[in-house]
Amino acid sequence: MSKQSKDMQKQDQFAFYMDLLGHDILNNNQAVLGYLELVLATPGIDKKTREFAEKGISHVRTSTVLIDNFKRLIATRGIDADKLKPIDLVRSVERAESELKRFFPRKNIKFEMVTRPKGAFVHGNNHAADLILNVFLTAIRLNPSDDITMSISFAEERFEEKRAWVMRAEDKNSQLPPFLDGKGVTATYSQDISTAVRSTGVLFAKMIAGNLGGDFEAHSIHHDPRRRGAVFTVILRRAEKP
Repeated sequence: MSKQSKDMQKQDQFAFYMDLLGHDILNNNQAVLGYLELVLATPGIDKKTREFAEKGISHVRTSTVLIDNFKRLIATRGIDADKLKPIDLVRSVERAESELKRFFPRKNIKFEMVTRPKGAFVHGNNHAADLILNVFLTAIRLNPSDDITMSISFAEERFEEKRAWVMRAEDKNSQLPPFLDGKGVTATYSQDISTAVRSTGVLFAKMIAGNLGGDFEAHSIHHDPRRRGAVFTVILRRAEKP
């Protein structure tokens, strides 16, 4: 067997292992989620117990997303984004807003559309939709408030000599890790693991967007680390309306 064939076999085996591991963990998460939902459905539970159960549900669902993210990274390696079905970026954002309530039942989340084009089609199919949801999940985890408002805008721009749609989400109360300020997401690679763990979500978004032929960045609005505010930018290659 040639070296190339062996390498491909190892990659296939790794992908199989990740699917197997993911399936096992997801089953466990689903069981825990079921028990927590039974707690919430119990008549007469006190406020504090309800609060703990809701927080537990949020953490379990977030853990499920992390496992799914590994599978998405494997699925998009070396993918030809041009061959993926176009998807409307605006609709993906709208769906993400409604889905976020499942992850953060105690938070009041509102999107304010600064611009709303009739259609912003990009290459990426469900991979692009998952990316958008993950960007917002990351932004909200970086915001300690229970009342969250994000300003969303869309623009047509050029990226690496190709047409692209750019989505920008501004959250005036999100706080990025200080090491990202001015250096971008790739600054994560130079950090200690215990420090870098806070930027897991932005790092994933950067890799997935790159696999789809686009990019992702997260920057603080202010350079003063004591002040909050961040902008999350997703760039994906423009596609024609199907």
